[in-house]
Amino acid sequence: MAETVERFPQQNRSRVTAERFIAAAFKLLEKQTFAELSVGDFARAAKRSVGSFYQRFGSKEEFLKILIVDFLETGVGDEATSYLEGKTAKEVYSKFLQNTYDRILNHRNLWHAVLEMSASDPAFWGEFGSYREQRLQDLIDAIEKTPHGKLSQAERTRLAVAGQVFNSVMNNQIINSPGPLALDDDQFFPTMAKIALDVAALED
Repeated sequence: MAETVERFPQQNRSRVTAERFIAAAFKLLEKQTFAELSVGDFARAAKRSVGSFYQRFGSKEEFLKILIVDFLETGVGDEATSYLEGKTAKEVYSKFLQNTYDRILNHRNLWHAVLEMSASDPAFWGEFGSYREQRLQDLIDAIEKTPHGKLSQAERTRLAVAGQVFNSVMNNQIINSPGPLALDDDQFFPTMAKIALDVAALED
């Protein structure tokens, strides 16, 4: 399993202060892009000094990695995936796709910054591989609790490919905004969910 970024640097002695910066950043990113925001903006929103920011995160780029870890951590584990209960495999996968779409849509500015950073650093996603693996495993575990039972290797492969297609189109929308459907178009999710479900071809 790939190594992951630590949520807080080892030299961090004030978890509360770090959490204030993180909460402030997520709030600011609701309306502004990461590129538009400065360290000073984060400090003012957190009611802390610029020096305090650098003591805890080192740089704006390292802070972005901490933000993505925080975001990814909220998407895995028993508590985060309680929504995945369903009577059929398709129902569970549909809920998973909806959750994935909602999370990205609600954090599109964060995700835009992550995609830009990953484009300039081929090794970027390797730091977060364990979260992606865990999220897929959470989905598989939920599906296998339905009457469908254990997934075959072929089904697991189709599920992974379906997720790749679904995520790739969302990522392309965030970076390039191509037509015909925008990410927040009413028909975007239903259209992409149907494609993903067709690719996964889960039999109930």
